[in-house]
Amino acid sequence: MYSKEEIKDLKIEFWKKLENRTRRLPEQKGQVKKWIFDQTEIKGVDLRFDVNRNYAMVALEINHKDEDRRLKLFAKLDACKTLFETTFGDSLKWQLSFDKENGKNVCRVYKLIEADFHNREKWKEIIPFLIYNMLNMEKAFEEVKDFLKYDELGK
Repeated sequence: MYSKEEIKDLKIEFWKKLENRTRRLPEQKGQVKKWIFDQTEIKGVDLRFDVNRNYAMVALEINHKDEDRRLKLFAKLDACKTLFETTFGDSLKWQLSFDKENGKNVCRVYKLIEADFHNREKWKEIIPFLIYNMLNMEKAFEEVKDFLKYDELGK
């Protein structure tokens, strides 16, 4: 069992290893990969990594505080599900409603594997999974981004 300090240190070590591994991507030429994350240009739409004692996950999360806007964005994303998954290269899990630990309700599209990031031996499986699938998630998002940004008012 890890102390809080040890868990904090483990998380820092894990994310540094992931960051360093992105330097080996051919297009990065030794530079750290700059992920999209919350720089999607769409308010309330983020791309996320999540790792814990049970799983490793990449996700597109719709977390807009306005429920109508959040559901509308999810419906638009769902309307282009085939294109999104084809560009991603695999089927994904689509979740209209998910309650996060902080009490927020979000919609999300994700892929996960069972994993325990406390086990350093598993990092050699978790890190490539995260990188490969986030690259695909970003590619799929870029394919539908303009459609998601557009609404009836042309905004």
